[in-house]
This record gives sequence, C-alpha cells and structure tokens, in this order.
Amino acid sequence: MDKAIEIELKKVYDTWLNAYLNGDVKTYDAYFDTDYRFIGSANNEEYLNRKDTTKFFEATAHQLAGKTELRKNEITISQYTNVFFITHFFEAYFLHNSHWEYYGRFRFSSVMIKTKNGWKFIYQHFSMPDNKVNTGKTIGFEAVTSENMQLKEAIKRRTVELEQKNEQLQIALEDLRATQAQLIQSEKLASLGQLAAGIAHEIKNPMNFINNFSELSLEYVEELKEALAKLEKNDTTAEMGELLDNVSENLKKVHHHGTRADNIVKSMLMHSRGGSGKLEPTDLNALIKEYVNLAFHGMRAGKYAINVTIDLNLDETVGNVSLNTEDFSRVILNLCKNAFDAMRAKRQLSENETYQPVLNIQTYKDEAQVVHVVIQDNGPGIPDSNKEKLFQPFFTTKKGTEGTGLGLSITHDIITKHKGRIEVSSEENNFTRFHIYLPQK
Repeated sequence: MDKAIEIELKKVYDTWLNAYLNGDVKTYDAYFDTDYRFIGSANNEEYLNRKDTTKFFEATAHQLAGKTELRKNEITISQYTNVFFITHFFEAYFLHNSHWEYYGRFRFSSVMIKTKNGWKFIYQHFSMPDNKVNTGKTIGFEAVTSENMQLKEAIKRRTVELEQKNEQLQIALEDLRATQAQLIQSEKLASLGQLAAGIAHEIKNPMNFINNFSELSLEYVEELKEALAKLEKNDTTAEMGELLDNVSENLKKVHHHGTRADNIVKSMLMHSRGGSGKLEPTDLNALIKEYVNLAFHGMRAGKYAINVTIDLNLDETVGNVSLNTEDFSRVILNLCKNAFDAMRAKRQLSENETYQPVLNIQTYKDEAQVVHVVIQDNGPGIPDSNKEKLFQPFFTTKKGTEGTGLGLSITHDIITKHKGRIEVSSEENNFTRFHIYLPQK
C-alpha cells in the first residue's frame, strides 16, 4: 500500500477518534458516508445507520468525554482494491474517583473509502471484551458474517468490472499505439521525405562538381605560385602573387561551404529513411550543431523567415552518447521548429520593435553521468492550461493545417525509447524551456 495514503488515513482516523473520545458530535458525524453501517457488541447496537449512530453518540457522549483513555494502541491498515480496512486494538481505562481503572481490551474494525468529499467510513464494528457483555447480549456471528460477505461480494463484483474495463482500455491503447506508429512514419515522409527525394538528389550532383572543381582549381593555383616563384621578382610578379593568394582563399571558402551544403543534403537523405532502432555511440554535440543548422536553414528558406540568434553552449566533456541518430535528430528538428514558430508568432504580435528572437541550446553531463540537453527560446511561453496536454497526440495550438499535433508526442516517445525523459518549463511572454535527460548507465 502507498505510504502516503497510509499516513493520510492514519491522520483522518486519529482526528475522528479524538472527536469520539471528546464528545465532538459534529466532527464525529462528518466522517461517515451516507450509506454508513455500524455493528456494536450488544443486540441494541445492531446495524445502525448514520443518523441513528450519531443520535446514539449524542445521547452517550458525556459518558466518554474526558473520562476515557486508550493505551497500548495497535493499529493496522490494509487495502483491497479501493477499500481500506483499519483494525484498532487497545486497552481502555476509565476515570473513577480520580483514578484510571483498567476496563478491558477492545477492538475497533473500520472500513473506509475515498469519495469526492474526502475519506469516509462505510462500516464499523465495535467489539467489547466477552466478560463485559451479558450472556445472550452479544451480537450473533451470523449477522456479522452476513454483512462481511455482502461487502466482499460487492467488492468482488466491482473488481471484475474494473478488470474488464482495464482490458478494454489496454486493447484501445494498443490500437492507438499502432495507429500512432503509422502516423509517425507518414508524417516523416510528408515533412522531409518528399523534400529529400525531390531536391536533395538534384542538389547533390552540382555540389559534387563545385567541391571537385574547387579542389582542382586550388591545385592549379599552387602550381601557378610555384611557377611564379621562379620568375624575377618585380611589381608585376608581386601583384600576381597577391591575386593568386586571394583566389586561393576564395576557392577554399567555396570548398568549405560546398562541403557544408553537401553534409546538409546527406542529413536530409538520412533523416528521410527512418531510424534503424539501434543505439550507437554518437557525438551528441556534433549532431546538435548539424540539425540545429538544418532546422535554421529550413526556416530561413520557408515562407515566413525571421532572424534568430542561435546561442550554442555545448560541453565538450559530453562526448559520445548512445543514440539512435535518425530518431534523435528528429527531436532536435521538432523542438527547434516549434521554437522558431513560437518566436515568429511573438515577433508578429509584439509591439516592441527591439524584440530579438534567441534560441539557446546547452549540453552538459552531471555527476550521475546523466546527459542533459536544454533547448530554450524567448518566445511567448506556454499557458499553464496547455502544459499537461503538451505531449498528448493530436494536441496543437496551431491553426488550420499548420500543425498535426504529433511533433511533441513523437518527441516524447523517442526520448522514452532512449530510457530518458523530457520536461517543460515556461513563463508566459518570457520563455519556454525543454529539458531532456539521457541516462547513460
């Protein structure tokens, strides 16, 4: 049984018992359910309802208030589905002529449930010592047994109903997961598959020409420099040397950016193929740089481009992390895209012309070897009412066909498959921060 529930129940029971011992009728009655039943130790205390029980207490409370003391208390709490059983053994002492006199050992048996109005007693049985009840006055065991059997049968029926509903929910959940998996794959193909297939291959060939011919041209420039060095030095040869140096630097820049563009194309192609499901040691910082850059250029090439400052604070000690590269790259793309969309919305609505969108991305590893990835934007933030629904499939705040409501749900599933977790914190009109935890043990 949950420890917190046990502590809560103990506190409720102590409050009620204190009211019972001190003649507090209002508090005593407040903890009874509408269908409360009571069984005492004598025939005149059989099966009293809530009203009759409280009425009986009102008439007899003066006999207990300030004159009763319970010692050697033994309380046990057990649970059966949503019903809780409290068994209380104690020794009762009564005040007589300024002295506490031992009367006998008693047992209180209570059954409690949690209702919309809090914890309530639905059944109680009060047992007095056998030697304190007159012969023929003790309540028959058949009555108690009958009441207990009825209670157990009701609990059993309710348990069967809950199990049947759980089975139905489990089947529905499995169907939902299967459908979600199909939607994930379809959404992947729709978002980047067509782009990769239609454009990436076309870009790749000219990029190969640019890279190859820039390398070849650099070799020609070096040969010209060697030939120029053999000529007699004068103003003309000096000027030619400077020009060759400039051409060489330009060709190096062309080759550098050509290689960078080629890597972007390769990333797009890799992303469109879908993940293999295997976790492999991956340079996390390099992956983040690559896909943040890809997300940024994708946004800049879109219809509603904005200027965004990218602030990378990547800890070099993070090193290689066990990742499914294709899947985790999607996490970075999704979170960056959402951040860009949010900051664009704030930019359009902001009356402050000095607002500058900033995306901060940080990585580090803590003492427990947990890898942290923090992605934060300075956009409009997330309302508190939306935070709990943020990772639910199909939940979106975007209008029309702008969002499918699957991005963050997919992101959450991918992080979970990596044995990690993702948390969100936000302050309206200030920031939104997604914090990813990746345990590496």
